[in-house]
Amino acid sequence: MLSANSIESRVKPSPIVAGDFVYCRSKYHRDQLQLPDEVGLVIEIKRSNFKILYSNDKRCWLPREALTRVRPENLEYTTFLERLHYLIKKVHALECELISEAGTHRLSLRIDQIDHDTVVDLRRFLNSGFISLIVVPEGMAFMQLELRFRG
Repeated sequence: MLSANSIESRVKPSPIVAGDFVYCRSKYHRDQLQLPDEVGLVIEIKRSNFKILYSNDKRCWLPREALTRVRPENLEYTTFLERLHYLIKKVHALECELISEAGTHRLSLRIDQIDHDTVVDLRRFLNSGFISLIVVPEGMAFMQLELRFRG
């Protein structure tokens, strides 16, 4: 039993953000949308709906109440979703959009800052799959980072 002063009763769960792994806990949504029974990656957010990407390249929009965040223990960054997770989280993206075509991916990320060390780390992480990285100011406070890579 939890007391009123226990840590669990005072800590508010953090919101789901771009780059988080989530699981669709709604059997109804999984069945209706023919979703795999596995975790997916949040790649876009509109109000309280989340665009989820699955390992089989299936994408769907799900409401917040159908999702639960999953924190993987050991990421080896060998799968496409794990690599995307790393890229999105490395730059602390506020929003993202992914377009894939013929093995080339364009990841557009809305960020508030980036430094040289982060750019070097992204290039190193993508290795030979790296194509380009462009940063463009967006308004007074944000930037749009466009990352193109193969893989």
